[in-house]
Amino acid sequence: MMRLLRKINWGVALVWGLLFVAMSSSFAFAVEKLPPEKAYLNDVYKNMMDVNNLHYDVAIKSETPMGEVEVAINGEVQEKPLSYKHDINICYRDVKNTENTLMLKQYIEQNQGNLVLYSLSNEKWIKQIVPIDPSLNKELSADEKVSARMDMLQLMKSVKLKKETPSYKYMEITLDSMQISDAMGAVVKLDNTQDRDMLRAVAVVRLGLLAAGDIKYNVKVDKATKMVKEIDMDLAEPIRKGAGLFLDIADPKERAKIEDFLTKSTLNMQITYSKYNQVDPIEIPQDVRDNAKEVKPAGKATPKKSESAAMTSL
Repeated sequence: MMRLLRKINWGVALVWGLLFVAMSSSFAFAVEKLPPEKAYLNDVYKNMMDVNNLHYDVAIKSETPMGEVEVAINGEVQEKPLSYKHDINICYRDVKNTENTLMLKQYIEQNQGNLVLYSLSNEKWIKQIVPIDPSLNKELSADEKVSARMDMLQLMKSVKLKKETPSYKYMEITLDSMQISDAMGAVVKLDNTQDRDMLRAVAVVRLGLLAAGDIKYNVKVDKATKMVKEIDMDLAEPIRKGAGLFLDIADPKERAKIEDFLTKSTLNMQITYSKYNQVDPIEIPQDVRDNAKEVKPAGKATPKKSESAAMTSL
């Protein structure tokens, strides 16, 4: 999957809401042939790729027959040196309205060929060192930036202007799940991946994408700066459709319960970006460095490449 990350810098990954960082393709086409709304997004992404740091707020809410879950992530990221810091608040309320809250804090920094994660859990700091390919933070040339933007735009089946005010454009983007699935398969083939667990995981994700169908999300763009302000996604329907593929092989006794649970559940995510190129340098407190106990990342003791672990820590 590293081939994908070499083509998309961290700024563009944030534009995609930290959801589609591993979704790219080798297609390219001329900017002048783009439909008007895609051409507008091309200008937006061009501006986003020049961002060096920013603040982000992520709000995730799910309502299910078993209760409600709300997740709030507030953080900042900088490109050089590649660093993140964020606070995570998870609140769960069951059907009796009993509330449980979990608060986490995390710092992440790139140190040569590794990503170093400091996480506060149960009032104790732990440290994890995850190997990554240094090219993840490689500065892209002008041609590479154009190619990355075209790759992203190619995955969009359509871009519609839903609403416009004097200050903002509200656009609906439909991603082509078939192209995303094909792109993932092509990358695995090019990387000549031999890891069976990885191949199985990719195969399941590709099947799920195809079953889910095209994925839609909304983007709010500041017209004055041509920068993304918000991304909103309703994830319930794609998950229902994707899960439907696997319900066919589920125990018939459990299928109805699962279908009922999915039908009555909702899942929404909103990401807000601010303080473009205005964030103070991210520094990890010395007491965190001194007191963190190092532990091995979950899974294999010596992972070969863990770009996925780096992103899922967000």
